[in-house]
Amino acid sequence: MAERLITDIATRTDIGTRDRQEDRVRAVTNADGSWVMAVADGLGGHPFGDEAAQAAVDALPARIGSTAEMEAAFNATNAAAWGLHPEMRTADERESMIALTTLVVAAWTPQGGLLLSWIGDSYGFVVPLGGGPGWHSKPHNDMLGFVSRCIGMSRADRDSFDLPPGHVDQMVDDVPKEHVERWIDGEGLLVVLASDGLIPPVLETHRREWFNDDPDDNSLGFALLADRRGTAADAADTLMDTARVAGLGDNTTIAVARIAPDHSADSADSMVEEG
Repeated sequence: MAERLITDIATRTDIGTRDRQEDRVRAVTNADGSWVMAVADGLGGHPFGDEAAQAAVDALPARIGSTAEMEAAFNATNAAAWGLHPEMRTADERESMIALTTLVVAAWTPQGGLLLSWIGDSYGFVVPLGGGPGWHSKPHNDMLGFVSRCIGMSRADRDSFDLPPGHVDQMVDDVPKEHVERWIDGEGLLVVLASDGLIPPVLETHRREWFNDDPDDNSLGFALLADRRGTAADAADTLMDTARVAGLGDNTTIAVARIAPDHSADSADSMVEEG
């Protein structure tokens, strides 16, 4: 894999048609080239959903270098959400009123490579800039569209919804290292995180070609026009602009990281060698 890489990260958020913004986003870069970025979506209609989303992203460490560290990070975010309003946790025939949030996290370290983990219906995508199939998460929804797992969630008589502190289901995926290395050695890759507000308007307008469940046809890459792939900010603007034109009906938040070979360094080396 190319030793000299450049990484840039951009985030975008839009309140959509909601009365308040419940999404939260965090992006941290470190001196050693590692980074962590996350999108949390406070579930609409639940009290303190925005607080839960904020607590989740605030609880994340600045560096996550292994699946064990990712699992520990999710346990920390879950404990933070549960600790907000313990008096709100009730067990009756209605949904619990505990603050809820979904969460998707991507982390990169030069040693450990790329990790991506999610819980609930926020999404993660990896898009090779050189073309070809990429990778994407599958949100944990049941067939009726209900979120089946998220941070701080508890519902009466549904054990699968009960995630007390320290017992978050392990939702960690090692994006295959050989794939990441091949993508980076090509033209690089984009890591895209999005709250679920991005999905319905784009899907309604552009159909399934945008968000295909087939990992051999990651159509998100075709949404990012070649002349707008120059930076993470360009890609984030493209995605948000597309969603806005399609018509946002929910809070929508996007985080994009670009990892690419530093071709300028190669050019400089060539000039030194020629000189």
